[in-house]
Amino acid sequence: MLEFSFEIIDETKINIQYKYGSQLFNFNLFWSNGHWTLHPFDGILIENRDMCSLIVADLLKNKDFHVMLAKEKIMLSHLRTTVNLQPDEPEQFEVNPRIDDRSYQGDDGLMSYIENHSFEEILQQEQQQIHARVDFFQEIIQKMFMEGIGPEDPDFSKVQSIIRIYKDTFDRLGNINDNHMGDYNNKRW
Repeated sequence: MLEFSFEIIDETKINIQYKYGSQLFNFNLFWSNGHWTLHPFDGILIENRDMCSLIVADLLKNKDFHVMLAKEKIMLSHLRTTVNLQPDEPEQFEVNPRIDDRSYQGDDGLMSYIENHSFEEILQQEQQQIHARVDFFQEIIQKMFMEGIGPEDPDFSKVQSIIRIYKDTFDRLGNINDNHMGDYNNKRW
């Protein structure tokens, strides 16, 4: 049995299996919002963050993993994880930062941001972020289903609810530009 194996699903998704001890663990490496993110899919890892941190840290040191990243032109230094690798620090899940890599500070930065982006551009960016979240949770629910977890499971139902909420939000954001919102079409906010 191999210690590390992977399957390229498409240009934005790679499924990974990694052997730690005598157990195989599944991960998903996915492209979202300009970054590659590594996410665990086994319930034991999701429920036990300390163990998950250990296994992810070990995977990040694996030479075969490094070679796979290099072949796929993924920079290890730019790789994100949904797992906190430093247990002493508070856990942070930053898969999709709120304003992407556009940084603004205080009122001056916010005004600069508003002046340099149309409402349509900002709305489109929000829709892209929500679309990425829908894709992310659909991958989770697919994996749950493949592992025999179905609609009778409370967590499965919760993930389904999250997907519905994001899809509804995506549709509602799309309707904003379809409706006439006053006589302010040419003005910034």
